[in-house]
Amino acid sequence: MHPLPELEPQATEAPNGVTCPDCAVFIPPPALSCPQCHCLLHAAELETLSRKAVAASNGGDFAASRSFWSQAVALLPAESIQYKSIRARIADLDAKLAVAPGPSRGWKKVAGGVGPIALFLWKFKTVLLGLTKLGTLLSMLVSLGVYWSLYGWAFALGLVVSIYIHEMGHVVELRRFGIPAGAPMFIPGLGAIIQLRGVSLPPVQDSRIGLAGPLYGLGTAIFCLALYFITGGKMWAVIAHLGGVINLFNLIPVWQLDGARGFHSLTRNQRGILLALAGGLWWLSSTGFLLLIAIGAAYQLFFRKDAAQEPDHVGFMQFAGLLAALTVVTALAPA
Repeated sequence: MHPLPELEPQATEAPNGVTCPDCAVFIPPPALSCPQCHCLLHAAELETLSRKAVAASNGGDFAASRSFWSQAVALLPAESIQYKSIRARIADLDAKLAVAPGPSRGWKKVAGGVGPIALFLWKFKTVLLGLTKLGTLLSMLVSLGVYWSLYGWAFALGLVVSIYIHEMGHVVELRRFGIPAGAPMFIPGLGAIIQLRGVSLPPVQDSRIGLAGPLYGLGTAIFCLALYFITGGKMWAVIAHLGGVINLFNLIPVWQLDGARGFHSLTRNQRGILLALAGGLWWLSSTGFLLLIAIGAAYQLFFRKDAAQEPDHVGFMQFAGLLAALTVVTALAPA
């Protein structure tokens, strides 16, 4: 859970309404945000409720956390990104509370073990959901056929599944924020794409959604690497290595690649550190995509003017961890 993004300052009271603190537009009583600049009228209270909800959730008190989020969602316009995000949080808490409804301490201990398993199964079900979409399934089979004819069925299947899990990582994170997204469509030779339906995302959410694909892709690559060490099967090493390379490519912070989304929420200092990290890892491993990531990071640092003012520690750690872990995977898995 993370604090609410992009909350605006509190409005001042006016007769039969409020005055927007940013643009001084009069806002009638039923409104929850300024129609002119979209300033949230209860920003201070929303921040307080957000902190309390996160603290309660981190302490394991999901009922209290849900109560705070429910109070917060009542202060937000239904069409806002924040509203949809909090509704998704409440749904997630409802699932956790359903697993552990009883008050006894013994039952809570049992539920503590069942909860993570239930959450994993729920997420795995969401990952498999893309296979129920005809467009995804057909394009996936076409890609499988193309790669099969070139490299054999085992490599083709491993590659297609790796790409699919990467893309579904984006879908899972989008749905966690309450944002509609289509299932991935495969393009032979280019991987797969996900179509967003005209959604403009705040920097932190954009970062989480962008990095979710490489995070899921890293998990797949590590799984294949483990199978290589267990079975000695060369094909698993090749799939793990290719998974590492594909996800490093996606971390190049340019254009619409995942790395550009990951950089969206980072400050200039954080971008500079990632530039140094990518350069250092390239010097140690000679992995070409790390050099491209460093060049892209230099572009973001010196030529882009959209750096965040407040540091995003979670996004920074995710990006840095991905660089290090994917470098290790590609080094350990012989191509």
